[in-house]
Amino acid sequence: MENLNIKKLLKEAWKSFKTKYFTNVIVVFMVGVIVGGYSLTTGEATIGTSNTMQEVQAQALLDRATGKSNAEVIEDFVDGQELIKIDTDPDSTATRYTKGVLSVFVNQMSSSGSFGFGILNGVNTLLFKGSISRSIVIFVFAILLFLLNIFVKNIITVGKCRYFLEHRRFTETKADRLLFVYKHGKTLNVAKVMLIKYIFQFLWNFTIIGGIIKSYEYSMIPYILAENPDVEWKDAFRMSKELTTGDKRNLLLLDVIYGAGYLLSGFTYNFLAVFILNPLRECAYAEAYMDLRDIKAEADDKYVLLNDRMLNVFNVSVGVYPEDAYQIKALDKRQWIKIDYDRKYSFSTIVLFFFSFAFVGWVWEVFYTLLNEGVLANRGTMFGPWLPIYGVGGLLIIVGLRPLRHRPGLLFIGAFAACGALEYFAAWALEMLFHTKWWDYTGYFLNIHGRICLEGLFVFGLAGVAFTYLFAPMLDNLYKKIPKDKIKPVCIVLLVLFAIDLGFSAFHPNAGAGVTYGDKEEQVIEEAQP
Repeated sequence: MENLNIKKLLKEAWKSFKTKYFTNVIVVFMVGVIVGGYSLTTGEATIGTSNTMQEVQAQALLDRATGKSNAEVIEDFVDGQELIKIDTDPDSTATRYTKGVLSVFVNQMSSSGSFGFGILNGVNTLLFKGSISRSIVIFVFAILLFLLNIFVKNIITVGKCRYFLEHRRFTETKADRLLFVYKHGKTLNVAKVMLIKYIFQFLWNFTIIGGIIKSYEYSMIPYILAENPDVEWKDAFRMSKELTTGDKRNLLLLDVIYGAGYLLSGFTYNFLAVFILNPLRECAYAEAYMDLRDIKAEADDKYVLLNDRMLNVFNVSVGVYPEDAYQIKALDKRQWIKIDYDRKYSFSTIVLFFFSFAFVGWVWEVFYTLLNEGVLANRGTMFGPWLPIYGVGGLLIIVGLRPLRHRPGLLFIGAFAACGALEYFAAWALEMLFHTKWWDYTGYFLNIHGRICLEGLFVFGLAGVAFTYLFAPMLDNLYKKIPKDKIKPVCIVLLVLFAIDLGFSAFHPNAGAGVTYGDKEEQVIEEAQP
């Protein structure tokens, strides 16, 4: 029986590699980031050793940054210890930004000089330090990593195989082919097959030699799923075994060739691997699968499941894979927002919006202050259960930004900017009138005079999008259930109570612990009153 021609395979892989070079590099790099590294063997299972070249380099970086091994870092992380100590230099960000979620991450990344370690330290500081038991943290992380591997890592790995299978014949193949499995609604089957593959490989690795052999025997399973994600696990294992029979040595030779290159990549700070070896190896394995498929599957009825003929066209096409030619229809593009968010709201609804937003803002502020400062305080300048700045901000987004409703990205930016301007002006006006502050973002990352900060504006932007597309239409539907003869009296009563509260608060604003900031707040307010 004919076997793989390594020389021809490498030649074809080089041609495919050069076509849309930068797209190939970016696709492999993105998958590497998502999956967590590259393997020098079959693309997933590591054979004979637990460390790939990338893992060795990562360990070296870890040792330089922390002076600790992986096991020690994980143990410290679970125990709530900082991976890298915060810089205490007076000019460091840690001394300037002491409050808020963003400050935690900025301080950690700035001090460690590492984005990855900074994120770990930040999560550790916010969630785990001294507040969650070791066993719970380990359990939660284990579950999250398990789900990530099954429904993200394995699915994206198959998507990567699909990209390179299409790319070898369709030069304009897009990076979104990484989402091939998701788009065709075959996530559960692919996840099941890849999980079984992982379990079998894990068990075989205990035999060492058997693990090496099985890693090559299973190496074609991701490509089989990339061609037909409907394949059952038994069929996928059978076909992969038959495709690789007699060619495991050739696949090993292919890895040895690239393995030599990875050894050299260590002297180039891994640039050789990122920009040449990793994408070139993916091209080579795609060619290997198609060659094995041509040699064995085309003339055998047992491989009827591998029936995507468009992958085997002889001539290279300048274009993309014709989606309508595929045997499995892609899911229709999902309409994420199915409610009528572009509706016009009545005056009574706008009034109720104002009080709803103001009340939600008040509840949020009260609980936030209770959790962070341990003080149950009636937030805001007024005495009723409302914060007018939230009501005005909500109407500014719902009414003022209506032209942007069909463009969520611009709506987010608009809400971000509009709420920022409103909050800054309100803080300035209150300071000028009463010579004190009802909120102070000093110590938060990227704050302006303590009146606004990046973290708060980001939340306002997201809230604006959520209220526009989801909560405002839902509230409107709820308001419409109120009898018409009662909705107007409700609005009138609310407006009258608000006007009374506003008038009284203009001369006797709400103040005290958990409400105003700075030294002697109540005394300053009393002195400012006529």
